[in-house]
This record gives sequence, C-alpha cells and structure tokens, in this order.
Amino acid sequence: MNSKFLKNSVIVVLLFAVLFLTLFNLKKSSELNELKNVFKEEKADLKNALDEMIKDYTDVVVRKKSLSKRLRVEVQKMKDLRDSVAKLQGHNYNLIRRYRSKIASLERENRRLFIKIDSLSTANQALTQENVITNEILEQKETINTKLEEKNKILAEKVAIASKIDISPVKAIAMKERSSGKLTSTSRSSRCDAFKINFDLLENPVTESGKKMVYIQIIDEDKNVVTPKGKASLKNGNKILYSDSLAVNYDNNRLSLVSLILVNRDDINRGKYTISAFVDGRYSGNSTVKLR
Repeated sequence: MNSKFLKNSVIVVLLFAVLFLTLFNLKKSSELNELKNVFKEEKADLKNALDEMIKDYTDVVVRKKSLSKRLRVEVQKMKDLRDSVAKLQGHNYNLIRRYRSKIASLERENRRLFIKIDSLSTANQALTQENVITNEILEQKETINTKLEEKNKILAEKVAIASKIDISPVKAIAMKERSSGKLTSTSRSSRCDAFKINFDLLENPVTESGKKMVYIQIIDEDKNVVTPKGKASLKNGNKILYSDSLAVNYDNNRLSLVSLILVNRDDINRGKYTISAFVDGRYSGNSTVKLR
C-alpha cells in the first residue's frame, strides 16, 4: 500500500508543478483566454488527483488506533487542500508558492505515516495481492507521466507562441547619397549606398519586458548576406549572419525601430533583396526591394 500512496503523492506534485509553470508564465496574460482555460484544466486535474488520494486513504483499514486517527487527520488535510484549490482563481498567482509548500509538507507527513502502516501490512497474508495492485499502479503511473509530459509540452508551446513579440510590416527603401550628404530613395543598384528599414514592435502584455535584441538581415538573390556584421543564435537552434543589430528596451508597448545600413554600391547588383527581421531570437517578418 505504501507504494500506491506514495506514487499518488508524486502525481499530485507533478500535476501541481505543471500548474505552477502555467501560472508563472501567464501572470501577465489576462487577455489570453486560451491560457486561462489551460489554468482551469490544470486546476481540475489537481482536484481530481486529490479526490483519488482521499478515496484511497479512506479505503485503508488500520487496526492500530493511533494510526487510524492519524490517517483521518491526513485525509482531512487533503480535503482542506482540495477545497482551497477549488477556490483558487486564475489571477491569484501569489498563492502558488504557498500551495506548493503545503503539498510538500503533506507529502512528507504521509510518507512517515505510510512507513508505519507498511510495517504492519508486511505481516498480512494479503501481501501478494498488494504487490499485484502496486504493479498495476506503476503501469498507470507510466501512462499518467506520459500524458503529463505531452500536456506540459503542449502548454510550453502555447506559452512560447503567446510570448512572441509580433511586428508591423517591414518597410525597406534603397537610398543614395547626394553630393550634399543627404540620402534619398533610389531604385538603381549602381546608386545604392544604404538600405533604410523601419518597423514597429507590437504590444504584448505576456512576454517579459526588458532588453531585447533585434537583428536585421539583408540577402541578395544568391543568398549572400549583405555587409554581415556578426553571427546570432536563434531560439530554434539555428544561427544567422546579420547586417545590423539593435538592442532595445521593450516595455510591452508598441515601439518603433529604424535601421540605416550603409553598403558599398560596388557590391550591390541588380535584382531582388530580401530584408528579414529577427526579434528576441525568433524570425518575425521580411520585405523585399528590387533594384534595376
């Protein structure tokens, strides 16, 4: 019986870890109804797991009165925790650490209790049957763990999508330098001295604010990067050469960016040039410029 109860306790901790991950990443996502629904689903899963544990504990028969009394106390603790979880609101993130502490404390108390119960059960003739039950629970645990891993992966993907910083359409213009030093637009490759690129980082209340790196890459028709300044690593593991980089302080609100990339007109040929933007390690969008 000890393994059965301990495994259920592990399930609760795993479920609650997923719940905590959800809440931590969604503390600013009041506008994202899909992630709120995920929170509700995780809370329901945790409540169901606690219900199963309460049923298992209630079904235990302990001849020793002191252990029976202690068992009733632990069952009541789980019921109280279950009721608290049922009342937990999606925006009440400050209670998450407190519930995790309660779960850990409850697990430690139950472990000590079931060690005592197990010591009495070893002399029972039903030990063989208990081993069969334990094997069944282990098989169920593997199935539950697999489902939890899949759910956690899906949840992480949803959070990653929600935290992506979108941008407005990329606008790019080829520029030529007049004798006065002033830059004006041009469509001729032989007169191109620079590319002017501008776009906005759009509002996102979910992603973490602070310093964000923005990379701009200009590629010609032969897939060559124009005026490469360095190499950057993306979150998908790929590496890119970039033509310009900008370090910006993003505060979750719309932010306009402008990049002026000087080029050697002798290196600019006729054809199409693709200007791509990468924000916070992710590809965000592109635009093209055709030069004759």
